[in-house]
Amino acid sequence: MVKKSILYIFIYTLLVGCNTQNPLINSGCETDCYLDIEAPSLQLDENGYYHIEWLEGYNQTFSTLDASTGSNFLVQKVYWNCDSGIEYGGEFVSCVNPASYTDNGVAHTVLAVWEEMIGDTITVYAGYYDDCSNEHKDIIKVIVIDNEI
Repeated sequence: MVKKSILYIFIYTLLVGCNTQNPLINSGCETDCYLDIEAPSLQLDENGYYHIEWLEGYNQTFSTLDASTGSNFLVQKVYWNCDSGIEYGGEFVSCVNPASYTDNGVAHTVLAVWEEMIGDTITVYAGYYDDCSNEHKDIIKVIVIDNEI
């Protein structure tokens, strides 16, 4: 009985992700997946820009970013990128980690800024493909501020 229950849960999990219609039953693949990036620990202004405050005396200032996908049953790989970073040791280092996986429909990454970025507006991009091969993308903009100036 337990083996049958586990088998049913496994099959259900394979067939359901963001309420995807089963392509084996229906030739059209529909999904209600989405992507919504947020920075819950950063201040959001009236124009939709987040603000990260530079912490004086540190090499970097960090914040966590969340990407909600609506996929509560399947693990999704979310790709991250941004338009800013620094050169370190002859290599470009991005402000965000390049990939993360969802847990209960939410993926997390870390945004790291350096002092040289004070006054810059960073655009952070994220995206993933759902079970129907639809690409979902979102962006946020983060302004690096220094309240000491």
